[in-house]
Amino acid sequence: MDISTINTTQVNQNNNFIAADLVDVNAVNVTKQDATAPCAKEFLDAKFPLANGSHKNACSYVVYYQQLLVFMADGSQTGLKMPKQFVALNGHKSEPTAILLKDNGVHVELTFDRTKDNRDQELANINDIRLEGHEYWISLIDIERTVVASSMQEQVFTAKDGSDYLLKR
Repeated sequence: MDISTINTTQVNQNNNFIAADLVDVNAVNVTKQDATAPCAKEFLDAKFPLANGSHKNACSYVVYYQQLLVFMADGSQTGLKMPKQFVALNGHKSEPTAILLKDNGVHVELTFDRTKDNRDQELANINDIRLEGHEYWISLIDIERTVVASSMQEQVFTAKDGSDYLLKR
C-alpha cells in the first residue's frame, strides 16, 4: 500500500490514525523505488522549513549547542526557521543517528545511515523519515517500514538541553 492511497477525508474521519493538521497525506506520494524521497523532503520543507534553502539540498544535519544546524550542498549552513521544532537527537551531536522534530504535538523522526555510501542518491544519508501517529509510526520513505507503536519500546533521546527525552511509542 502506498501512503498516497490514504485521502484527507479518511484521515479527518479517523484522527487516531495520524494528526491531519500536521500532514496532508495527498502531498506525500512516496514509492519504494524513489531512494531520495523528494516528496518526504517537501513535507519537511512545509512543516519544518529551514531559515534558508530546502531539505532537498541538505548534506548533513548536526547539533550545534542547542540548535539544529543543516549544512547544504553549496557549502552554506542554515537552521530551522522555527528552532523550537528541534527537540532531541540520538547519537553524537556531530553525527546524530536520529533527529527528533515536533510540530503541533506530533513528532517526526529523521534517521540516518552513515555506513552506506549513498551520496549520489541521498545527500544527507537519511535512512527514513517517520511520522508519529496515534498507534503507528508511518514511514514517509517506505510504507512497509510503518510500525505499530505498541510493538515498539520506549526510546530515550537526548533533549537539546542534554537531559533525557523519553519518547513513548
